[in-house]
Amino acid sequence: MINYGELYYNHYNKFLGDPIDREVFMNNKEMPKIQILKYENIFEECLVYNTLGVSKYEGIIGENIEVSMVVDGAFNSTAYILANVLFYCIGNQMKMGRGIAISGIESIDVKFVEKYDKSAVYVTDPFAFPDEYSEVLTESKDNKNGRVLLAFFISQSEYEYFGKYGTEKFEDLLEERNIDPFNVSRKSAI
Repeated sequence: MINYGELYYNHYNKFLGDPIDREVFMNNKEMPKIQILKYENIFEECLVYNTLGVSKYEGIIGENIEVSMVVDGAFNSTAYILANVLFYCIGNQMKMGRGIAISGIESIDVKFVEKYDKSAVYVTDPFAFPDEYSEVLTESKDNKNGRVLLAFFISQSEYEYFGKYGTEKFEDLLEERNIDPFNVSRKSAI
């Protein structure tokens, strides 16, 4: 049996080096924990937050995945918000993959929403990382490979635009407006 925690940890280590810190989050005693590892010096003035443990929920969320989030601020809030958003997705049996958005961050951290005007998290395929970063090879014929997705904070108006127009138009809009999704303080694209 494959130890996906070790597999993903080694994958992160290959691309990001050793983590500088980790936090462990628990939804309840019956559910597996989610760890969030923090990495620095990957992107200028940013921290990278990577999950370990989301892959244990493959049967619920439909894919063997873990999630990365890159931010240039809100360092004390990001791991907590990300873990809670993921537990929400798991608890609501949401299928995870490119092109989902979860709103309601104000119920997790109202001060974050007030300060940064970002009330949702958007999930997509990783960019700004090497192409090989998104796929975690199991080297087993019986087990499919794992994936790393990228999450970033979006505003309520961006969330509504995504809901109305879908993944392609939303991502095209961000690209057209030259939005840096790692910049937590950025103005909304809408």
